[in-house]
Amino acid sequence: MNFESPRYRRFLTSVLLILSAVFLAPAKALDSQTLTKELDALVLEGNDLVSAVTLTNLTAFKLDSQMADLEASVDTYAANVLAVYDSVANATGTLALDSEVLISLQTLATVSASLAQQVVVLSNEVVALAPLTLLTSLEASLYSMLRLSDDIGTMADRILEMADKILVMADNIGLMADRILATQLIQNSNIELVVAATLQTQQNTLTLFSMFL
Repeated sequence: MNFESPRYRRFLTSVLLILSAVFLAPAKALDSQTLTKELDALVLEGNDLVSAVTLTNLTAFKLDSQMADLEASVDTYAANVLAVYDSVANATGTLALDSEVLISLQTLATVSASLAQQVVVLSNEVVALAPLTLLTSLEASLYSMLRLSDDIGTMADRILEMADKILVMADNIGLMADRILATQLIQNSNIELVVAATLQTQQNTLTLFSMFL
């Protein structure tokens, strides 16, 4: 390649302009209305996922494929939660906090706790089905269960971190003090539920590993 050619110089200039646009672009400010819509969309998606997990009837013959499908669904949902978390984490400036944002945060935390508790129910079903399941299918199912549990735990952590970031950025924190305190209490309670459920799920899974594999 001729590094002195006009074509190469134009190419290099284009690359530098693109890189400058990426790295020097200002971080986006948070908007309470947009944030509420994003959180509410996560709540709706999460409720659908909780319903899907609740209605799942595990069987020994399809255990590996059923668990793989559930893990993929939870992974997709966790990625959507992390996308909203990233937008909050990278935002700058202040936020005019309102009740709608707080309610959406509370509800999202509750959804993650409900999902974690339903996964405990699933893990108990896997324990009951383990003696009837082929070892190869059981092994794949247990790995799916561990990944699923890890995704839920990570997601719950990000929801709490997102709430903390939003509260730090609030420019009307004095006016919202009571509601903010209530939100934090609810967030912490739901995180405790997620942690307890995640530990129970992982304990069930590791017990089966030690017994059958």
